[in-house]
Amino acid sequence: MKLLALDIDGTLITKEHVLTEGVRSALLRAQRDYDTRIILASGRPTPALGALAEALQIADYGGYLMPFNGGKIIDAATGHVLSSQLLDDDLIPEVYALTQEFGVNILTYTEECILSEQENDPYAEKEVVLTGMPLRKVSSFVGAVDERLPKCLAVGPLEKLIPLEAAIKERLGDRVGAFRSSDYFLELVPLGVNKGSALARLLGVLGMTPQDLIAIGDNYNDLEMIELAGTGVAMGNAPEDIQRRADFVTRSNAEDGVAYALEQLLFV
Repeated sequence: MKLLALDIDGTLITKEHVLTEGVRSALLRAQRDYDTRIILASGRPTPALGALAEALQIADYGGYLMPFNGGKIIDAATGHVLSSQLLDDDLIPEVYALTQEFGVNILTYTEECILSEQENDPYAEKEVVLTGMPLRKVSSFVGAVDERLPKCLAVGPLEKLIPLEAAIKERLGDRVGAFRSSDYFLELVPLGVNKGSALARLLGVLGMTPQDLIAIGDNYNDLEMIELAGTGVAMGNAPEDIQRRADFVTRSNAEDGVAYALEQLLFV
């Protein structure tokens, strides 16, 4: 058995958010003919993985969902949560205060929607488009949070996110992990949560090693899993410093890069 961890945005789907037939067919072949279990490893919340998981028949082939950058690990066939890591309640006001200090909006999620204090934020709208989840405006972000969260998302222009990331690491770095998943998204998760650590946990549960894992990604929140995997793959559209740290660089997500990687690495 082989495990295949896939980032979604910028990797599995095109910039138009399309799962091409070439990529879909290659992934169905990997599962059907090469005893491969797919793991959707994404910063997206759980509900935003459902349509892709269904299109790829991940539950039928015994795969896994890894939303919130590994904050949760879910058995796709049963829905059973194998692992869950959550932010401490008292962190939310502190994280919120920092985002306001740097003039950046902050989002989080329920099972049904995205929560935001700003209704017409163009950067929040990007997350609405990516996840397919509606946005619900709240008068108080902190007041709207009534349970522990696996993730918050700071959204805004890169020139604001870079100093915000530095400030969070300086002031809260012993409790919060912060990393960019795009030029306008800063992921805020429990310290130690990333796709690599979550995959290491899953490998342990399954009694497998990194040599049994192929991981494909395109951005900075994919680095840990690319470096963990026996075969770490960077997309052709990934930044050069990510490509340099991968074992293999495939074509871009506009060129069915996931399918090309499987042709070179698995279908041989």
